[in-house]
Amino acid sequence: MSAEKAHKLVTVVCACIRREGGRQVLLSYRRAPGVKGLDGQWELPGGKIEFGETPEQALVREIREEIGLAVRPLRLLPYLHTNVWEYEQTIQQVVLASYECEPQKGSEPHASGDVRWFDVNAIDFAATLPGTQDFIFLALKHDWFDKFYMHFECVDPSVNASKEFAVTAQPTLFSRYGLVKYWGRIGSRLTIRREQFDSPREMDAEIFETAKRRLHDGYRITKMEGQVTRYRVLGDIIDLARKKHALAEGT
Repeated sequence: MSAEKAHKLVTVVCACIRREGGRQVLLSYRRAPGVKGLDGQWELPGGKIEFGETPEQALVREIREEIGLAVRPLRLLPYLHTNVWEYEQTIQQVVLASYECEPQKGSEPHASGDVRWFDVNAIDFAATLPGTQDFIFLALKHDWFDKFYMHFECVDPSVNASKEFAVTAQPTLFSRYGLVKYWGRIGSRLTIRREQFDSPREMDAEIFETAKRRLHDGYRITKMEGQVTRYRVLGDIIDLARKKHALAEGT
């Protein structure tokens, strides 16, 4: 019988390093052969906190050692992420915190294919480690990045009238990840409901399920706005609508 693997708890800090007015973020490519879900993904650079260091000191040291870049931490992002990775000898739980950072003037990362500046609206978050999307969303405050709106219409034969449904992203008092939904007969007073979520992944999942239900009920999409790469779920919805022939011409 094989011995039970040791359990280990690790605290890690990573840096959301921005440039070009915040529209570019630095990501590093993770190589961890044999570790499912970890190897071959992009992540925010960082590393473990050593004994006697503050999180900010550890972050500055790790970024300098790892990619040769001098950074200045600006603020701790208000979110902690936990991942569990299974290695050959251990099962490791990682508690991950992130700081929004800026590069020191004149400092550049090592020239390497494993370190790249990404335009934020071109990041494929499906190819990043868990938590990366959450931290980047928290660090950005641009309307062009957060914008999302989708409108549906259908004809209700029971009342011989057209109905509409709309969903839009709108932060709430307690969460940046909020949705507002409107629905009812076209031309009449609409019902409104507000929802909020703890992470962008939860919000994206609700966007997809909402669209799926509307398409199942006979609606078609008449308008959509937003970054398809920001809301990767939009691409999935478009594919679903096309299969059901429920995408209005020009949408």
